[in-house]
Amino acid sequence: MINQIPTEGQARLPRALLMAGDTPIKWSAFSIDHNGIYEAGSISVTVAAEQFEWAWWMGQTEIVIDVYVGFVASPDDVSSANLPLLMTARMDDIALDPATSTITLTGRDLTSLFIDNKVNSDYRNLTSSQIVAMLAAKFPILTTRITPTKIIAGNYYSQDTSVVHHQNTMWTLMTYLAQQEGMQCFVLGRELYFGEFGSTLSDAPYSIVYQAPNDERDYPVINAERLKFSHDLTISGDVTVHVSSFHGAKNAAYHAEAHSVRTSKLLANSANVVQTAQEYHFSFPGMTLAQCKDKADRLLAQISQHEYKLDTTVPGDTVTFPWTPLTVSGTGTPFDTTYQIAHISRTFDRRGFLQTISARTAPPPQEVKLS
Repeated sequence: MINQIPTEGQARLPRALLMAGDTPIKWSAFSIDHNGIYEAGSISVTVAAEQFEWAWWMGQTEIVIDVYVGFVASPDDVSSANLPLLMTARMDDIALDPATSTITLTGRDLTSLFIDNKVNSDYRNLTSSQIVAMLAAKFPILTTRITPTKIIAGNYYSQDTSVVHHQNTMWTLMTYLAQQEGMQCFVLGRELYFGEFGSTLSDAPYSIVYQAPNDERDYPVINAERLKFSHDLTISGDVTVHVSSFHGAKNAAYHAEAHSVRTSKLLANSANVVQTAQEYHFSFPGMTLAQCKDKADRLLAQISQHEYKLDTTVPGDTVTFPWTPLTVSGTGTPFDTTYQIAHISRTFDRRGFLQTISARTAPPPQEVKLS
């Protein structure tokens, strides 16, 4: 696991350093959000600025901020050399509040470089890794960690029955190729990752342990400041997914189904309640029967695996991300299972360094389609 269990109550000295180039920023608070592995992380920074500094801030046309966060042995031992780089972000907006003499900067991590730029070719004669390397080379600020692939990307375009247009962003193409290869594609700090999950980052889980009251104490113990669970009853019963498609080239219509049958557990006084199966209907063009079946199976997994969710607030760290598994134990309920983080928000202010996590059981893979 990536966190320490049990906790030993030792003092933490979290420190943060925000740099715009070689210039430290006099921040008073900041928050960083990650919403998913294929989405850009975002940041909001509040800066205390004297009036003579306003003109300089408001005159900037490009601001890139490096966010260093970590734990130090001495509160005075703070530098970019001994703190890990948590995020590098390009600012999208800058706002001035004269009443409080504060400036608020909001932006996105370097994923935005690919989101804001369109592709000028479909590169169908190159492999996925060659395409990603070529696109990344357009941005010298980035280093890369790319796993080589062998299949020519044009094969994916024809199998998907999608027509590649130049209106697609670089990021749409890159994440589409990652999914076809069964790989991950994301930016962390100043590095672009394209490869298999296990080959890039640790899959060690973040562990939350609940200890019930006992004879020695009449209160529970948990290594979280806040923890709440929810159970989506609408998908805890039987689920059926229907996928239909008309294949123009074959002049044929196809239909496939996928089922998830579960035995519902009802309270004795509710035994007369009838739970009907949840039905989901989808239609996609140009798919064969085999493709319809595969699509139905994937959609079924996507729908039925949303059943258990949690929200928690824990001490902040620099190693938990949307690809980090989160495990819960000790409740004696079905909530004792493994979750995948859907959203994580870190805040650093006068209260200290905290992170709020929303997670769910086995979340669906986000599916990218080329327009």
